[in-house]
Amino acid sequence: MLACTRCVVALVAVSLVGGCAWTFSPPGDSGGDLASQVAGKALAVADTVGGSGGYGGAMMEGYVNHAPERMGFHGVTDLAGADRTLAVRLHNELSEDCTFDLSYVASHMGINEQTVEVEVGAGEEVVVEIPCPEILGFGPLEMPGATGCHLVGGQNVDNTMALPGFLGLDYTCDSSYDCFLRPDSDDLDGDGNTEELALVVDAIQFHAQEGGPFGHLHGMGPGMMGSHMGHQ
Repeated sequence: MLACTRCVVALVAVSLVGGCAWTFSPPGDSGGDLASQVAGKALAVADTVGGSGGYGGAMMEGYVNHAPERMGFHGVTDLAGADRTLAVRLHNELSEDCTFDLSYVASHMGINEQTVEVEVGAGEEVVVEIPCPEILGFGPLEMPGATGCHLVGGQNVDNTMALPGFLGLDYTCDSSYDCFLRPDSDDLDGDGNTEELALVVDAIQFHAQEGGPFGHLHGMGPGMMGSHMGHQ
């Protein structure tokens, strides 16, 4: 398993300054067993999407109903390659510095969640490159409502609208994935408060298109709902 200790990436415009002390040991699993573990983790995360207290709230109702039948992590070829990466773009649209709490599962590093803290200045953007993960989110992946970002002044921002992303459904390896810290001016959570802060990923806007999570095109290759899902 790969673990990062004291890993904080600081902002210089869109450049990264910082470092990680990494330790590595192979997962020790056959491809099939590892894929099964990733599938189980992905289903557990997907089960926290939608409904009261879930990622995305009411706007993501029905998301998990399709997950078991559409699960795409069937074998080693569905997993992210150890030599592949993902560029995560973090946008801070506020007038205060913040730190994003990035979490992910990259199976070649083990099945445990990896965490990286990324500092982003007020009104700035940081691009951080991570090993291509099968699952990506902010804060603990199975805990909607947990802290996904915190401001330098001490305010925590929850991860409710930071819908976890899955390989093949929301991104492909060697591509990019965006997350924004901004005021919830569109009232995405439907609580009537348009002045609160929200951590929002592109994926939630994609899934909220007309027709619901599965009323539009998916199928970008291997992964949770990639080639196994087909085009709908």
